Amino acid sequence: MSQVNITWEGNMKFVGTDDSGFKIPMDASAIYGGKNEGVRPMELMLMSLGGCTGIELGHILNKMRVVYDRLDVEVNGNRVEEHPKVFSDIHVVYRLSGENISAEKVNKALQMAEQVYCSASNMLKKVAEISYSIEINGRAYKYDVCGSSGKESGQEFGSEHTVLQSGRTGIG
Repeated sequence: MSQVNITWEGNMKFVGTDDSGFKIPMDASAIYGGKNEGVRPMELMLMSLGGCTGIELGHILNKMRVVYDRLDVEVNGNRVEEHPKVFSDIHVVYRLSGENISAEKVNKALQMAEQVYCSASNMLKKVAEISYSIEINGRAYKYDVCGSSGKESGQEFGSEHTVLQSGRTGIG
């Protein structure tokens, strides 16, 4: 069982501590009475998704012996206007750099990471549409969710980033 403890530090600031002792400050923006002294809880959810899938992707790529110099993850989320203002859709971009990185292997590793191993993506896709894209050495590649779209995995995009959705139903 996982456990975290959240401690109020005054005003709107809280500090979360995990069972390993790592701490993350959380705070509200000034318009909600905070002092901007920490991450917003909803942004932390996006960080969790990016961190979870990034860790799993890196682990799988390492097992596949794919060598990369850099692996960055960018996560963008849109929230609905009405309370509780949950995320309606989230887009995750994986940016890798290095020599001879196989787009096909990255695609397969991402399929495994986001569909099988990452708890955060599997939980969040039940309430929000999540899409993914891959960039290798500055070039965008199509993320083939199921490996069955009929198009070659890792096919380069034009100037547009069209991605397949792996939303609420867990396509694939």
